[in-house]
Formats: sequence, structure tokens, C-alpha cells
Amino acid sequence: MFFPADEQKQIARLFAFLLQGEQLAFDCAKKQAELFTDKRSQRFLKNQVRQERFHSQVFKSGVGILAPRGVINVPGQKEMQTYRQLVTEALDRGDKAESLLGMQIMLEGVGDVAVQHISAGFDYRDVGFMCRRVRHLILGQEDAHHTFGIKRFNSLFDSEDVPDYLQQRSQDYLHLLEALMLSVTELFEYFDESAEHYIDEFYAELPDWIATQRT
Repeated sequence: MFFPADEQKQIARLFAFLLQGEQLAFDCAKKQAELFTDKRSQRFLKNQVRQERFHSQVFKSGVGILAPRGVINVPGQKEMQTYRQLVTEALDRGDKAESLLGMQIMLEGVGDVAVQHISAGFDYRDVGFMCRRVRHLILGQEDAHHTFGIKRFNSLFDSEDVPDYLQQRSQDYLHLLEALMLSVTELFEYFDESAEHYIDEFYAELPDWIATQRT
């Protein structure tokens, strides 16, 4: 499929942006597989590690094909680094619940929305069958990671209320994700997409206990 030169550059920038999230998801799932000792969680998380590695390879290969000389001005780097720091701190404390909140519930939730839109956009551009199959595979896996995070998080508290500190921390993650999505507004607009619309869809899928006041 032929893309105009400027569109190739913008798609490469989009892939480079998504690659940051996939690399963080890989690192997080790898550490979570050590934190969660029950066999079912370990099995899922080890599979997620392999899947995130595959996702990273897909986006990295896409960048290499579309922009062999590399991508200049990758959007969202500062915001993603701050997000990585928060998730890493939770993992270093051994906080299973917060790691699920920050990664599978929050970041994977945004990723699920983003990949749905990207897949629809590529279908509109009539990209070939193999590419479509890979995109749909990634989409299904992103959705599975998000669903796992919500279910496993809920199982940690059973019928108890979510602790106040996690409710407060959820706002930190939300504000960071809003800043992350808004930092790529210009890139989304190039593809006739809306960062605000992405955020709306993401909020609609969040658990009820997470207050979703917009900043």
C-alpha cells in the first residue's frame, strides 16, 4: 500500500508514540509476573510479556519501514516518562493493586481505544489482509489485558471498598493520561481524530469507583 511521504512520516510518529506505551507495558508485565504468585495470574502475565514484546516489534518495524532514518520529535515523551516513573514506583513497593490500576486498567484502557481507532483508519485506507490480521490480534490482546486488570484488581479487595489512597492515585494517573493524549493533539488532528474523543471513550470504560472529573 502506497502512502504519501508526509503521511508516512506522521504514521511513523504515531507508531513511535505507541511504541513507548508498549515498552512500558512489557517492562511492567515482566515485573508483575514476579509479584503475583498465583498460577493463573502468572500464566496470564507471562503471556502478556510475550504479547507486549510482539506489539513492540510490530510498531518498531513499522517505524523502521516508514522512517528508515528515524523519527524526529516523537510526541508524548515527557508525559510517558512521568507515567513510567509512577508505575515503576508502585512496582518497586510491591503494590500489586496500583500496578494493575496504572497499567492494565489505565494505560491499557487508553491503548485499547487508540488501537481501535488506528485499526479503523487503516481499514478505511484499505491496507492488506495480513496487516489487518495483525492489527486485530493486537486489539484483542489489548482488550484482554484491560479486562484482566479490572478483574484481578477487584479480586484483591473482594467486596471491600477500594482504599482511599488508590482512589486518590487514580486521579494522578487520569491527569497524566489526559496530558499524554492532549500532547498528541496535533498528530491526531492530522488523521481527523480527536484527543478529547479518545479521552471520552476511555472514561466510559473505567470502573465506577474511579471519579472522572475532567481537568
